[in-house]
Amino acid sequence: MGERAELLTESALKPRLTELSEHLDAPLALNVHLPFCPSRCLSCDRIAVVQHQPGEIDHYVTNLANEVARTSELMGHRRALSRVHFGGGSPNHLSELALATVFSHIGEHFDVDASTQFSMELNPRRTSRSQLNFLKGLGVEHIKLEVRDVDANVQKEIGRIQSLELLEDVISIAHGVKFKSIGMDYLIGLPGQSADSCEQSIEAILSLGPDWLVCLPFQRREALFPHQIAVDSQHLPSLTDRMVMFNQVQTDLTEAGYEWVGLNMFAKPDHELAVAQREGTLALNVLGYGTDANLSVLGVGLGALGELPGLVTQNQTSLADWHQQVELGSLSVASAVRSDDSEILQRNVMRSLMCRQSISVDSLTERQRENWIRPLARQGYAEETSGVYRLTELGLTMLPHVWTDSSPAFRAF
Repeated sequence: MGERAELLTESALKPRLTELSEHLDAPLALNVHLPFCPSRCLSCDRIAVVQHQPGEIDHYVTNLANEVARTSELMGHRRALSRVHFGGGSPNHLSELALATVFSHIGEHFDVDASTQFSMELNPRRTSRSQLNFLKGLGVEHIKLEVRDVDANVQKEIGRIQSLELLEDVISIAHGVKFKSIGMDYLIGLPGQSADSCEQSIEAILSLGPDWLVCLPFQRREALFPHQIAVDSQHLPSLTDRMVMFNQVQTDLTEAGYEWVGLNMFAKPDHELAVAQREGTLALNVLGYGTDANLSVLGVGLGALGELPGLVTQNQTSLADWHQQVELGSLSVASAVRSDDSEILQRNVMRSLMCRQSISVDSLTERQRENWIRPLARQGYAEETSGVYRLTELGLTMLPHVWTDSSPAFRAF
């Protein structure tokens, strides 16, 4: 996480979990990190492990079950979960047996039913008809395809080759399996991208017809992700080029009937997030956009993020340290960013702007307006009209590159 992160142990986190456990009606989500990948592309900014040995993956699944059990113990056995999200890595790199085992342990220790939303990130190159049917059978209803870009030259630059025909097949099969929601990502700022390639890519993506698309800026961070040193900085588009590309994405998708959700997502009008946007109930947390502003997120697995009131946590990012900590019978939490009441309110204000593009003047004190909103106005990103601060066209164009990021560890605004 960021520079303000501090070390955190289970004993320090326990009072927060105990307090949360006493509110049985508090909405709760589980963020399950499955870090394994068949290979690592240069755009990867996740806690990921390239692994092909079934024994090592089985070892991880065993300890993941232990961490799920410990989390459940601290929260009060069989707490209801409103959402379970599986991120990676490539979660679908795991075998069907391994995935079934993970689902089984979650169901053993938490209360999941037809109202629990199961979502999973998928590597399209590891997806098959039988796997999609299997995931649907496990209860997964919402999938996100990790695509990055559909342009062949950009794919070569980042080492992630997946043909448009492959994506067409995956999405066609997924529609046939009747997932409730099929989304994908598109990264801006990748090596080899240009305004022309972006236009062609978005045209191709529209032909695929995903239910939603999230448009995220890529940042080269070789200090945190050493493999990114191989990304040629000379081939990266400039900020101006990235702004032009985002405008292209926004124009093409909205003209095609998608609704602009939050700062950087585009969804079909009947999608739950588009509905939440229109109804003013769109929310944001470490899992991304959602419909519940009060959702607490518990992270399990290597490097998993969690979010409790006033606290964003991250688990151990070293696989060896993660195994050791869990095998000692402890949660693997390692660091956190704490927020005082003022910082919590500021985050809520900024997230409100990200979700609704506006906020009432009366909801803020004079000091809050001076410290938080007027700096945005001075930069031309927001303006006051009729008692409401609204993001300007410049703000809507620029802030997706400032306030959003492709790496999960940098989304906890």
